[in-house]
Amino acid sequence: MNPPFSQSDISQHELYFVKHMLDCLQPSGIGIAVVPMSCVISPHVAKAELLKLHTLDAVMSLPDDIFYPVGVVVCIVVFTAHKAHVTSNRKTWFGYWKNDGFVKTKQKGRTDLYGRWPSIRERLVEMFRNREVHAGESVMHMVTADDEWCAEAYLETDYSKITQADFEKVVRNYAIFKMLGSVDAIEEEIDAES
Repeated sequence: MNPPFSQSDISQHELYFVKHMLDCLQPSGIGIAVVPMSCVISPHVAKAELLKLHTLDAVMSLPDDIFYPVGVVVCIVVFTAHKAHVTSNRKTWFGYWKNDGFVKTKQKGRTDLYGRWPSIRERLVEMFRNREVHAGESVMHMVTADDEWCAEAYLETDYSKITQADFEKVVRNYAIFKMLGSVDAIEEEIDAES
């Protein structure tokens, strides 16, 4: 399901749509929804209400531009209905699914220009089905309503993929940022003295 996003009425928050869906399912039914990332990282009373009755099985972070040109960042939440999260006593699987192989084009928007999606999809589905844990891609973590429900909060960094060039680029960009900040501060000081 894909609930309407950004409802100003608190009773129509996206997570209440998810809760209603889960309440309608048979016990042990699986409910899947696409929700804004803000729903899973921000505190909200609906998170506690959901976990009181249902189990959060998985959350997958999707590409930032998946709804291009709309700028909302989303994730997929997967619940088991009518099994309280605390009594299920199991970890939630988090997937970092940011790279789906799609690229943005002027005429077609996001498209699988290089034919990468079928193999990427196969790998992501396999990781989810088997609850595989891979550094930088997926993790299992015990969560509560007070926690963030996204992979980014729990992923370990795979330092083996960082190259000397990556490191130098970040240090160089930081140095430039600091220098520009210093230049701005000096210019402000000169302007204030004038």
